[in-house]
Amino acid sequence: PVRRLKPLRHAYEKEIVLYAHFCGLRYFSTECVYAPHAYRGHPRALLKDLEATRPAAVAALGHSGRRLAVGAAAAAAALGAC
Repeated sequence: PVRRLKPLRHAYEKEIVLYAHFCGLRYFSTECVYAPHAYRGHPRALLKDLEATRPAAVAALGHSGRRLAVGAAAAAAALGAC
């Protein structure tokens, strides 16, 4: 299997949007139609609150996440269409 590349993994979304704006790149963001009913909004809100309390917390979570091994069962889970 080919590993997934994430060159901007450590960049915040607002930094990417600012970079696109100042370089004159077209940028648009569309939200999935299922997003209002998705569970991912709860962890996202928790992360924003955590970042407001301790700005380096989200980056620290990202760095520690690389150390975790993903089990074969989780990797083989089928994803639904968005």
